Amino acid sequence: MGRSPPKRSTSKVPKRPVGPPERGDPEEKGRLSNPVLRGLTAHEKDELAGLYRKGATIDSLGRRYGVHRTTVIHHLDQWGVPRRRVVRKMTDSMVARASERYAEGLSLVEVAAEYDVHERTLAREFRRAGLSIRQRNGWPACRSQLAP
Repeated sequence: MGRSPPKRSTSKVPKRPVGPPERGDPEEKGRLSNPVLRGLTAHEKDELAGLYRKGATIDSLGRRYGVHRTTVIHHLDQWGVPRRRVVRKMTDSMVARASERYAEGLSLVEVAAEYDVHERTLAREFRRAGLSIRQRNGWPACRSQLAP
């Protein structure tokens, strides 16, 4: 009885090429699943630690050396450099005055600019103080109202 073996299904997704990516290919620059790793030399790590001790921020060091902020933190930990605490940008009295300005009708962005802080910082301070934040103009009240 001449039964043939079952046929294998063929994938419609093209297989990844074997070998290095070609010039201009998105794989060349790296992406989340295939990042381009940048190792720091011992001299760069030492310099990074020194700059942090002198007051440079983790984010600025990451940009300077072309690495992620968690890589900077990892190197600082390896070198035994104590990290600085995040200092609160606004006092309670500043938050109270900012909430008055916000209640007068100014936007979160406008009030934040008056206090030289980012709007997310101001929103966090308002939430911490138990204040509500107005809905942004043109935005639905909740995500469930967004069109699918």
